[in-house]
Amino acid sequence: MKAGLDKRQLMGVAGGAAAVLVAGGVAWFGLGGLGEKQAEAQALTERMGNPALAALLNDPAGAGRATRDAAELQKLETELRNSDAVAKQWAQATQELAGEGKDWAKDPGKWKDRLIAVQSELQKEAKAGRLGLAPDFYLGLDGFRQKSPTPEEVPGLAVHLAVAERLVRRLMEARQTKEQYPTVCEFRSLGGPGSVQEKRAQENPPGSPGPGAKPGTPASEAERKTFRVEIQSSPEVLYEYVRRLAADPALFIVTDLRLANEKQTFPLRSEIAKKFSEASAAAGGGALADKKEKKRLLEILAGEESLNATLEIDYVAWKQPEEAKAGATPTPAATP
Repeated sequence: MKAGLDKRQLMGVAGGAAAVLVAGGVAWFGLGGLGEKQAEAQALTERMGNPALAALLNDPAGAGRATRDAAELQKLETELRNSDAVAKQWAQATQELAGEGKDWAKDPGKWKDRLIAVQSELQKEAKAGRLGLAPDFYLGLDGFRQKSPTPEEVPGLAVHLAVAERLVRRLMEARQTKEQYPTVCEFRSLGGPGSVQEKRAQENPPGSPGPGAKPGTPASEAERKTFRVEIQSSPEVLYEYVRRLAADPALFIVTDLRLANEKQTFPLRSEIAKKFSEASAAAGGGALADKKEKKRLLEILAGEESLNATLEIDYVAWKQPEEAKAGATPTPAATP
């Protein structure tokens, strides 16, 4: 009997050992993959323990419904984010119109100086912008032509002055819109909480809500101030004016709009014929005369007339929830 193994036997032993190693490796990786699958199965089982999720997974249309619900939630989140951005814009405009941090919103003398400066600027800009503005137009603050307000009146009057200036400037901007026929445009009158400041000061003693606030209105509730505007313009300018108010960074709400034609009756035929003859004489006859005559007819029948409009506009002093809470007066503790 030989003491050692021959070459063939050694090769057989080596091959068997290699097979065992390969089988062990395969088993190891197989067990590892099986462990991962078992973990996934366990997680799925736990999820299935949620009745709502189990019902969703068991429903053949559940995946599609879940996708639609996720899309709706994303859309709602976007709308809420946009709404929050708009609310922040309103709050920022409210601070600006209140003159926050400005001396003219605190000091009576400086407020009066600003009133005079704004009135003078608007008169100059209105003339350049083809907007009619009466020489005595005083932004609805005629009661303060010869006097200055008290320190308690200034905050409310500062808001009135800033809002009134913006209302006039918005009409100046709307005046630049294209009109079918050139039409007279005029800012006739403006009234607001500061127009009756003296009466309100008697009704609302210092410490009460400012002009335009409703009695008993909590400090956290948005305060509304009503302004009344009378203008004369073409339909195109009026439409653009209302559009600009709606798009303003501040929160303006048109609560009432009343219209009246400048001409209450249709022109007499004799008046129309007279205008035709004037147009023909000015044109000198011929094809040019016919063209101008037709244009004149359209102006008489469909244009050459302005609208008298009266608008009730609410300005909402918007505050963010944290600002409203900070400005609210704490409720006194009950006496035991």
